[in-house]
Amino acid sequence: MDRFQRFLFLRTMPGLAEVPPEVAQVIAANTRERSFPKGEYLYRSGVPALEIQYVVSGECEIIRNGRAVRRLGSRSVVGGVSALAGEELGYDCIALEDMVTLAIAVEDSQEIFEDHFVLLKRVLRGTSREVLESRRKLGQSAGFGPVSEPFVFPNRPFDLVERMAFLRKTFSFGDSEIDAIADLARDVQEVHLPKGEVLWNVGDRSTYFLLPLRGVVDCRATDPDQHFQLGPSDSVGAIDAMADERRWFRAEVAEDLVAFRIDQEFLLEVLEDHFTMAMSLLKSIAAGILHLYDQGHSPPP
Repeated sequence: MDRFQRFLFLRTMPGLAEVPPEVAQVIAANTRERSFPKGEYLYRSGVPALEIQYVVSGECEIIRNGRAVRRLGSRSVVGGVSALAGEELGYDCIALEDMVTLAIAVEDSQEIFEDHFVLLKRVLRGTSREVLESRRKLGQSAGFGPVSEPFVFPNRPFDLVERMAFLRKTFSFGDSEIDAIADLARDVQEVHLPKGEVLWNVGDRSTYFLLPLRGVVDCRATDPDQHFQLGPSDSVGAIDAMADERRWFRAEVAEDLVAFRIDQEFLLEVLEDHFTMAMSLLKSIAAGILHLYDQGHSPPP
């Protein structure tokens, strides 16, 4: 493929169809065509992923800890989760048939993310959707564990420094600059919600999420039926908000709730201004996908 052909193909990718043409042109300029015969490994466990592959043709299978977890075909992205998570173990990925891909160096892709937030936003959405799809395949509990103990906090509203400390500790912003955390903390809302209050129903728009300090939220999903509870150390509604999907479970306060509310659009504005924070969040989401693979995410039939 020449550069123009690579550009035309990338515009057919689900995650790239809506980005401005000039961004797709930059990606095309930084990709190279690669071929993998049937049986060849695209990635090996324990070997850092240095490239991300856009699959032009063929099919591959991801194998994590010796177990097949996903199959990917044309117009899929392979290697991004492993590269973004920064985990050395990663996964094996083997070609099930002859494959052609467009490869871009991880370093080049991150430079494009920094220059073009619209692309990074699409990647955040895509990885969040993979988390959502994975959780809906993990049985009745959706892969969530028991509710954690409540945080210890003063019987008064949190001040700015306390909100900053909480955000850094609980929501994957540990590597972010102090000013990025401060920008987010200034507009975080502390909410107190009584037992029995319905936060949202299945199908409602996902415009915000909650970070509980105390209390329990009862969550029920349909298609498939799932029931789980979330509380301190969890994020309630973040997956669907970041994926820009409708609510996938009904959420009702089961025990009086104290939480921080973060509006999705405001978070995206902060991420656009603070690249390190955005990459820290993306890394956390990617690591979460690998964790869900380990819990038993199976490939589609």
